[in-house]
Amino acid sequence: MGGSEFLQRLQPLKADMEAAYFRVYQPFHVREEDFDALLALLDEQAQKRTLNLQRTDRQTPWFKQGPAGMRFVYSDAQTPAQVHARAQELKELGVGWVLFSDVPFPYTESLRQTLRQRIGLWHKEGLAVGVDLDVASTPAEDPWALEAIQGDSAMQQCYWMISDPKLASLFSPFSKEKENGDFLWLEEIQQYVYCHPQTGGWLLDYKNPQVLALMLERFCEVVSSGADAVELKQLDSMWKECKAQRLYPQVPDLFALFAAAGKLVCPEVLVLGHSEAGAKDLQILSQRAPAATGLIDAASMINGWNSLATRDTKMLQGDLVFHALNSSAIAVHPLGADQGVVWNFNEEAARMRGWDPDCHRQFLMDFYTGQALGSFAEGESDRESGRCYGTLASWAGCGRALDGHEPYELENSCRRILLVQGLSLALRGMPLLQDGDELSALNDASFRLDPKKEGDRRWLQRPVFLDDQAQRRYQPLTVEYRIFQSLKTMLQVRSADPDWNEGQEQVADVGNDAVFAFVRAAGQHRLLFLFNFTESPQYCSLTSLFNKEEQARELLTGRRICGSQESLGLKAYEFLWLIVEA
Repeated sequence: MGGSEFLQRLQPLKADMEAAYFRVYQPFHVREEDFDALLALLDEQAQKRTLNLQRTDRQTPWFKQGPAGMRFVYSDAQTPAQVHARAQELKELGVGWVLFSDVPFPYTESLRQTLRQRIGLWHKEGLAVGVDLDVASTPAEDPWALEAIQGDSAMQQCYWMISDPKLASLFSPFSKEKENGDFLWLEEIQQYVYCHPQTGGWLLDYKNPQVLALMLERFCEVVSSGADAVELKQLDSMWKECKAQRLYPQVPDLFALFAAAGKLVCPEVLVLGHSEAGAKDLQILSQRAPAATGLIDAASMINGWNSLATRDTKMLQGDLVFHALNSSAIAVHPLGADQGVVWNFNEEAARMRGWDPDCHRQFLMDFYTGQALGSFAEGESDRESGRCYGTLASWAGCGRALDGHEPYELENSCRRILLVQGLSLALRGMPLLQDGDELSALNDASFRLDPKKEGDRRWLQRPVFLDDQAQRRYQPLTVEYRIFQSLKTMLQVRSADPDWNEGQEQVADVGNDAVFAFVRAAGQHRLLFLFNFTESPQYCSLTSLFNKEEQARELLTGRRICGSQESLGLKAYEFLWLIVEA
């Protein structure tokens, strides 16, 4: 790529990048020369792009139409034949890309070659590939960490290292249960290093501008492996202060700098941010980042599960009205969280509903672990971190219904699965399925038989793929058939409309808090979506939704609804995708 092309890409981004850089680093006495050095580094990385990859920079981005994706665990090694079989299933379903979790950074030639080979296998099948990158920490065996232990002072300054235990305890309190808090004592260098509470990785210190430069180099190296998307995970842990805060104000600016680097070096690659913060903070992240930057919309997922547990959609409505992601961002809608669900809902909205936030968080944990009265779910939780684990089907009640041989409950559980999938697919952006969601996979406790996994509850929601279960997607009257074929139909309807992702969602008032309704003007038509989040029939007013002269057609069944109707009934967990016609 010539320097002139880099400058053309830089021109619309430079002012915002410079503002973000100095908002973060001005207190640490950086100069204009430091920012120019960062741009020079990105220019150099852009020059390193291979001719083949540069050629793709000029094509229409693969993510423009918002294809559905599916998340896989990278550690599950697959042969070319196994990749082909899974790819055929995904393409049959209508999935256009895969996202790998827990990808080790390829700091050796062997790791780089393995990553390229795996990405290449999926590319041969016609699917785009995303990989995740931990931007907040590195494992203890990382070359940077090893250099720090060996006495490299420059590398030690790249990590959160403190020699004074009193100072360390201000950031992570020491206790009898956790003698050193989240710090690890390194005898070799007589320092404490701050570790991520979930992964155990050594936290990087972004107060050192050199860390940003080094991590941007790593980001570019991951991109050079052929990845079509890079998920920046652990955004919340990129910054630390003594006073705990869900999302420090420096994090949106750091995320914006990573996203802008992607636009400069590899504009055809989707940069995808992953934060566990609430809807308000996610909105800020989306506003700071350049246009067409992806963001995992965990808030909509949490609000959906909250609505199922409470039979109340007010919090879902409120966040869509007041804290929607920026319209220029690409919202990626998951149905679960690979690292476990953290109940970071809108606490102010909860109080307005009369719910104490801490008590409500405990209720949700109890509900989705099957301990609350009236719960249909099965799952597990980590009381210390507040995370809940479980597959979509188990949280929807499939496991309990099958174990109890209860046809009525099994019917309701299937409707719940389709309801939350229908909401994810209806929202503007890109739906993201978990491996097994398409086949209603249940919690898999077999991970406890593996000494390397038994302490990691994430594997509960990472079921082993079984060919027998996959084949049941062709057998009528099975749960696998119903979920797979229904999901396939929804994806077909969605992909058939080129204007599906146009317009912004507007919440509609239907006079019933058990029903979530929103409208989106898409091209020459108007789309209306209705979701009943209860096991009881619900009625909603139609007078505010369309005129008497108009009629609506249900996109999944062909059912027609006249505008002259004053109200509409929805069955248990029923949802409608309507296109309003004059």
